Amino acid sequence: MIKHTLSILAMTLTAACMGSGGSSGLGTSSGGGNSFATPSASEMMSDTAHVNSNSSFTSMLNGVRSDNGAAAVTYDARLGAAAQGHANDMLANGFFSHTGSNGSSVGDRVTAQGYTWRTVGENIARGYQSEASVLDGWVNSPGHQANNVNPNFEDFALARAGSGSSLYWVLVLAAEQ
Repeated sequence: MIKHTLSILAMTLTAACMGSGGSSGLGTSSGGGNSFATPSASEMMSDTAHVNSNSSFTSMLNGVRSDNGAAAVTYDARLGAAAQGHANDMLANGFFSHTGSNGSSVGDRVTAQGYTWRTVGENIARGYQSEASVLDGWVNSPGHQANNVNPNFEDFALARAGSGSSLYWVLVLAAEQ
């Protein structure tokens, strides 16, 4: 317990978020008169497997990292499960935040998937229609770009859920202890 508490105190935890259209900043989008339809099973897709088997996002992200002097990151399925779970949660419950509907943080979600991390970060976005456009949005936002090129990260996963303006993206970056 003490070792776990000390490792949490010693870790780096970074998070950044982005709404559609490139606006950035921390905050939540819940309630407030918005009505959200219940997502279909196809909207709550598991794109983490797609990213694992399709190297386009991996190549784009690692290109950004290389251009900024950071080593390449590799896909990790445990991070993929954490990212997909959060994307599905935001879609199903109609909110936009780094805090899950159950109060979880990115660190909590990653730990729950069996990844023992020393540093973890998360970028979220909504409304972007492609991997290239969401990465471009994150690159052009200082807080998100800091996560993209953080040299301490070694693993990543990208997930998405929804469609149209309710397309949620979650990028988790981390390194194990």
